Parts: sequence; structure tokens; C-alpha cells
Amino acid sequence: MKSTSAPYLHVKIAGGATAQCLGLMNAIYASSKLGIPFKISYYPYSTGTYWPFAIKALLNESEVLNLNINTRGLANTTSLETGKIIKSHPLFRTGFSYEKFLSLIRYLKLESKLQFIRKELAIGSSPSKLSKISKHYKTISGGFAQINEPTVNKEMNLRFYKAAMKSPFSKSNNISNLTILHYRLGDKKATPAQMERTKDFNTDLIIDPISYVNVLKQITNLDEDNIFVVSDEPELAQKLLLGVGLKAKINSRAGNIWEDVSFMSQANVFIGSKSQVSQIVNICVEANGGKSFMLNLLKPINYEKFPNTNYVKAKFLEANHSIYSLDFELENNAHTAYQPFQNN
Repeated sequence: MKSTSAPYLHVKIAGGATAQCLGLMNAIYASSKLGIPFKISYYPYSTGTYWPFAIKALLNESEVLNLNINTRGLANTTSLETGKIIKSHPLFRTGFSYEKFLSLIRYLKLESKLQFIRKELAIGSSPSKLSKISKHYKTISGGFAQINEPTVNKEMNLRFYKAAMKSPFSKSNNISNLTILHYRLGDKKATPAQMERTKDFNTDLIIDPISYVNVLKQITNLDEDNIFVVSDEPELAQKLLLGVGLKAKINSRAGNIWEDVSFMSQANVFIGSKSQVSQIVNICVEANGGKSFMLNLLKPINYEKFPNTNYVKAKFLEANHSIYSLDFELENNAHTAYQPFQNN
């Protein structure tokens, strides 16, 4: 018998809180364009770092499909630590596995053909791909595109308010000359060790702190007493910047991603990177009238909706730098905002 259930767009999401927000924004856009609702599935282990689902408060109950999809061949997930590398991940282990079979499919460039057959559109961080989605597709997956669409921003703003959370999608203060740097550290400290084991977890090295100094030199009327750094490890970020002569204040050590994003969204000048945290903040700073410098993020092709953003090539810390280790430690209170939203 033919199914009579209403059609919906299946949205497959992975990654941390702001990667999840980008996925939600892409879902809202595509759902509106196709005229059908969306439902989210979440893969907490697929990026190689463990991230619980963090945006349940931003969803309606009808938008949830499955928020804890396991990775085949991965056991003992109850002891994993948020924001830490999953060293037992099948792609890290010796021997063949289902995940390594999928890796081979990607290497042979067969994945896109298989996705088309099963009516799945991998957005590939492309606003153009997202905007051209057709009703052929029943599923979308990442990496999700960084989009600056007023209707989507308005919807995200409403969802934050409904969840009783500070919304980064609106202006809430009038602080002048507020310059904020986002310095992504955390699991990036494991990048060289990851790359030795597999190329599937495609991630950059850590930005060389001198790159932030070089950008600040381009800013006129810079208030040197009003420069802040926000990071998943703020004390380490502050120390790295001080090592190249840059004094930056820390706004919070609470490890709350939502507080951090809200604070950064109010910047007059924001300096970020390719990380999804920076991408979300960049969207909000644009919407709130600020200016951004994005390190090593390519300007999106045929998408001219970030007029106040400059794209800057930056240096990385060399792979043999002492900061890198697969067994890295996190600062106290790191990623505390994830705890209320974990799903069992």
C-alpha cells in the first residue's frame, strides 16, 4: 500500500552547536523554498569529535526525527567527553570497517553519484547549491552553507526568543569601538595527529596569532583598550596573543557557547576564521551593522550578501608546534552549555 504520510525534507546534521545552527538555517531556507516541513537527524560522532545535540530548544517537536544516530562500529559512547577526539572511532582503528568503506567511496569520487540516486543533496558549504535545490531532493546534508538571508535570520531570532535564550540575530547594546577576536582552539590541537590517521576529518591547523595582529593594523580608530578575545579556551587564546604583543581582554570563562556567540554578535569589528562559530557570528555581525574580517574563509561564489566582510589569508601554527597533541586537555568549564541539551 502506498504511504499516505506527508512529505518532509530530511536534514542530516553533525558537528558542534554552531554547525548545528548552520544546518538549521539551511533547513529553514530549503523548507521554505520547497514548501514542505523539515525533520532533523543528528550524528553526534561522525566528525571524529564528540558533540551532543545542542539546539533542541530551537526546534519544534515536529522537526525532530532522531537526535542520536550512532556511527557503525563505534561502541562505548557513554564515556565520551564533549569536545574531545573520539580515539575509538572506526576511521582511527586498524583494519577494515564500514566507515572506511565509505571513506573509499569518497576517495573514488562516487559519493555524489550515490547521493543523487538516493535524492540527497550535500550542500558542500555552497550557498549556490542550496539556492538551486529542487523537489528531486528528499534529504540535505553538510557541510552547510553560510547564508545571510533576512527571512532566515528573522526566523532564527524568533526561535532564540521563544527558547528564552539571548539572540545573536539582533542588536542589543550600543558599545562603541568594540573589537572582538574569535580564536578557535580545542580539538584543533589534535589536527596533525588526525591527519596522520585519516583525511576524512578535514580541518585546519590553528591560526598563527600574528595573523590577528596583522588584521588589527588595517583598522582605523582602533580602541586598544576595548579588544576582546573569545575562544573555547580563552586563557590559552589570551596567552597566545600576548606572545605576539597583543593584549586582549576575556569577556567570559564560563564555557557557554550561547553567551559567547551573543557577545561576539554585538561587535563593531569582528575577526573570525573558517570555524562554524565564526561563520554564525559573521552572519549576525553583518545583520547587526558591524564589520568582519574572516581568516582563510573563501568568499562565497555568486553570493554577494556579505558586503561588510573582508576575506583575509592567514598563517597557521606549524604542525610541529608544541600546542598540538591528540591527548590535549581542555580548560575548566569548557563546553558547559552542551550539558542541558544532551539526548540519551
